Amino acid sequence: MQKLQELAELAGISSSYVDKTGKTHYTTDEVRCFFLKNMGYAADTELEIENSLQALQKQRLLPPVMSFYENEKIEFAINGDGDYELLLKDEAQNTVQAQKVSGGQKVCFSGLNFGYYTVLVQTGNLQCGSLLIYAPQKCWQPEFLQKQEHIYGTAVMLYALHSEHSMGIGDFGDLVEIVKLTAQNGGDAVGINPLGVMSPFTQNEERFSSGRQSDVSPYRTLSRLFVNYIYLNLPAEEDFKNSALVQAYMNLPETKEELARLKAGDKVEYAAVLLLKKQILEMMFQHFENAATTERKNEFAAYIQEKGAELENLAVFETLLEKNEPSDYWRFWPEAYRNANSPEIRIFKQEQQAKIKFYKYCHWLADKQVKKVQKLAVSLGMKLGLYTDMPIGAASNGAEVWENPEAYVLDAGIGAPADPMRPRGQSWGFTPYHPQRLEAQHYAPFIKLVQENMQYSGALRIDHAMGLRRLFWGFFAKDNPVVQGAYVYYNIKDLVAILCLESNRRRCLVIGEDLGTVPEGFREYMAEHNLLSYKVFCRQKEKDGSFIAPEKYMYLSLAQPSTHDQATACGFWKNEDIEVFNRSGLYVNRMQYLDNLEGRRRDRENMLKAFEQQRLISTDEQRQMQQSAASGTPAPEHIELRINEYCARTNSAVFLVRLNDIYRQQALDNAPGTVQEYPNWRIKMSVSIEQIKQSQEFAEMMSLIKANRPHKGE
Repeated sequence: MQKLQELAELAGISSSYVDKTGKTHYTTDEVRCFFLKNMGYAADTELEIENSLQALQKQRLLPPVMSFYENEKIEFAINGDGDYELLLKDEAQNTVQAQKVSGGQKVCFSGLNFGYYTVLVQTGNLQCGSLLIYAPQKCWQPEFLQKQEHIYGTAVMLYALHSEHSMGIGDFGDLVEIVKLTAQNGGDAVGINPLGVMSPFTQNEERFSSGRQSDVSPYRTLSRLFVNYIYLNLPAEEDFKNSALVQAYMNLPETKEELARLKAGDKVEYAAVLLLKKQILEMMFQHFENAATTERKNEFAAYIQEKGAELENLAVFETLLEKNEPSDYWRFWPEAYRNANSPEIRIFKQEQQAKIKFYKYCHWLADKQVKKVQKLAVSLGMKLGLYTDMPIGAASNGAEVWENPEAYVLDAGIGAPADPMRPRGQSWGFTPYHPQRLEAQHYAPFIKLVQENMQYSGALRIDHAMGLRRLFWGFFAKDNPVVQGAYVYYNIKDLVAILCLESNRRRCLVIGEDLGTVPEGFREYMAEHNLLSYKVFCRQKEKDGSFIAPEKYMYLSLAQPSTHDQATACGFWKNEDIEVFNRSGLYVNRMQYLDNLEGRRRDRENMLKAFEQQRLISTDEQRQMQQSAASGTPAPEHIELRINEYCARTNSAVFLVRLNDIYRQQALDNAPGTVQEYPNWRIKMSVSIEQIKQSQEFAEMMSLIKANRPHKGE
């Protein structure tokens, strides 16, 4: 049906895509109809398709959004006849310009400062508003980037850290110590996992303890706008130290016993940790309400005022979760509670003021602590400090979708098509933005998301950055274990203009995670706007399978040996990821498993050649690698050093070493495609913060990296 394809393409649904192997996949009518229906475009009959086409093609006086870069002329025309009054307003809604214009006449603006503007066109009773974005051509360029310098740092999973003071999960106190260690060893950045608010699944203790693992992914959270209070360093807080109730609770034998149990385990027990910390926080909040100084209460009130409706909605949502257990998906709540603006919700807010305020208090403390970490990093002379991570999608069961469902396509899911490493494809549990409705809302949810995520760091990673151009929307057809779907396109110019504007305002470097199926020209577009590419050693290969030489890495990039979704240095050599995927049933058949083992054997041989070409290995190391290249076992004694040494030599502007690699850990942080099959996001570091501070491994690895980073003029 030609009209159906036309409608789908107008809605942003692609007709085909080329996968990693070069194979072209064509979008079926079944997929088109499924997504169109869920986007609100009726397409069951020819008449419905025609009506939907007309609705999409309907001309407005102005498009909802117009974006311009500094090297472009700000020029547009009104789509209409007659005469109009045009107003240009700045972000404070002050009128910057006013003029009379005619339909079809070109309108030009000059001398504008970078920012967001509202363009209002009106005649009689007819009025149309448009968002005008005027942005710098490039994202922020820190001084070291302008000077073509090469910096380095560390990458950690915050939850995996542990110390004498922490409570069964890494916290901001532990992060402070990693920042200090990194800075002391010449590092300029510390990369961490996303800090979004904990998924509601973890709040149901009964479910968690029944043997089924809850979904604790830091990429799929209640909200990407606020900080997860599970990472709070509670003993550092004034209300912890000064509350007699808290101190009495901490001295109870049962509290000490539970705390010791949580600290002793080799995996994070999120539900139990969250339960313990919430109990303590409730006592701390009680102390704050009764004894806080006027200054602190004013500071808290200012935070609430600053964060506005988003904080209010999140706190209400968290309170509703307690009320609606065990149903932790808002679409299964009583109908009155599914709408954030319903009369029943307004009544609920009045009845639950204390609990709602408690959750705001938790997020206030978390906000302050993470900002203190970044302030410390800057004071220690780090060029970037914290390097944070912004997930590409909103969790379908989270507060972001609940408070603004119109901006999302509720029954579609973001994922990735099948590839040789993950032949069933991937479904990530994210709800995608609706391309047209997001634009109609003037990108307000995306702008707020970027602003909130940039405030804590000197660099921000955009997870799955190709989502700025297109996202793979997937669904599982009956009796087919492989994810089906199509790529849906967004307005990349608008989204990147927002990044460029906010990046410069907040002096935050932007890195785009561009792994996977990358559309043609995307990386060039990123470079044009100073979004650093993301280079992972195990994926940087020439067409013949050999590893790309360090000097061939593009400068505008961040390099790492591997990511949280991939094997560590030792694990890569020993097939750890392949074996986990096989045990978890992610391969469609045994041949795919064997093909991946053979591919890894070739990787080891090519790695050995790459090390030889760089003269990185001694005769003894060469012999060890040759002996274990066929099977991967045992892992050569210094394989983690050699891989990181090779990566440190790359021309990438930034290089990060994973803490896992420094201490030869083999376990995956996360096995994509699994929930129950593998303890994702739970495995702790094999060493404590105290042991790290006393060991030589950290300093030795950092010294090796420093010696191998390219210097200006080389």
